[in-house]
Amino acid sequence: MSKVKGAGSRADTVTAAIRADILAGRLIPGQRLTFPELGAVHAVSVGVLREALARLVEQGIVTTVSNQGFSVIALSARDFAELTQVRTLIEPQFIRVSVQAGSTRWESEVVAAHHVLQRTPYFAEDGTAFSPAWNTAHTDFHMTLLAGCSNVYMHDGTARLRDVSALYRRWSPIRSPVDEALARITTEHRDLMDAALAHDADRAETLLREHIQRAADEIVIAREFPEPSAAAQG
Repeated sequence: MSKVKGAGSRADTVTAAIRADILAGRLIPGQRLTFPELGAVHAVSVGVLREALARLVEQGIVTTVSNQGFSVIALSARDFAELTQVRTLIEPQFIRVSVQAGSTRWESEVVAAHHVLQRTPYFAEDGTAFSPAWNTAHTDFHMTLLAGCSNVYMHDGTARLRDVSALYRRWSPIRSPVDEALARITTEHRDLMDAALAHDADRAETLLREHIQRAADEIVIAREFPEPSAAAQG
């Protein structure tokens, strides 16, 4: 039993590490994910890697191609439009239920997640927007807003949609000036928190739908990507 538990723990760790590399841009869209290269980086067996990559396929950021193995998903304008359409249909309904059902503890968790997001640097070390830490805090804030709802199926589906959206955001320059974009995003997040704490389901639903669509409108689908880093190649 301990062997199985250990293997599962390793798969959890490797899944999280590869996911972080993808969302941070260290593994690029369309890049093949081979067992020898990943095994050299993570020092785990093919079995552990296979389990980790299968989980990432379920999460939507890795795909499989017949006879070619695993790769990071490719990005396309059509897929992003369809992704945004689904998100604007599902997530606003999700937050409506969450805001209506949210407890006092949930309210405190929303405030805490918003505080962390506000205190997390927006810029990465190379000066680009959306640092990995900010991306994590951003996802945590939005998922906390939805945590008042206990429907696990909605949580699982929304987490997948948000991961794929984060990948598109990582590879897209911001159209508007960065200071202007940051000010707008900051205001939108505060408005969402205020609506949640007031248990104003109508306002929360409207604000989230507008927030998702406005963020999508800012994204430009990149046509070319840099070569993978040496670390990503193993």
